[in-house]
Amino acid sequence: MVYLISGKRDEGKTTKLKQLSEDQKKAFGFIAEKIHDCGRVTTYNLVNINNQETCVLARLASLPLQEGWGEDFTHGPFRFSYSGFKWARNLLSAAIEAGGKVFFIDELGKLELNGKGHSDLIKEALKTGMNLYISIRDVNVEDAVKTFGIGDYTIIEVD
Repeated sequence: MVYLISGKRDEGKTTKLKQLSEDQKKAFGFIAEKIHDCGRVTTYNLVNINNQETCVLARLASLPLQEGWGEDFTHGPFRFSYSGFKWARNLLSAAIEAGGKVFFIDELGKLELNGKGHSDLIKEALKTGMNLYISIRDVNVEDAVKTFGIGDYTIIEVD
């Protein structure tokens, strides 16, 4: 079953996903944590829900590159690290290897709808039979269901 955690921008989708992950035993996956500086988001870190290990996924393109950043691409105001997406795929591989039943993905957005970002991870996760909890903006739900061929799903709206 796929559970789509749906809401508007900055409405609490990640918080809801985190709460749901805390209620699950033997859950795997990640949330995307925003890092703010002077009132604006400067960085997105992926956080492993099992052990709180983090990996930098994106930084404002106007900020200096971090040492060891590696290859990246720019989308909007952010520079995304390919190594961050690989890190997330490794979490899915570990979940599959461990026989995981539940996986959390934060989030499915425009990047994924255009075949980038976590797109490959989502396609692979859908084939596993695991229960998936995926955060998504409400305006992207219909496109995501079509793009990824999501059949059986439930929408959990953030209030």
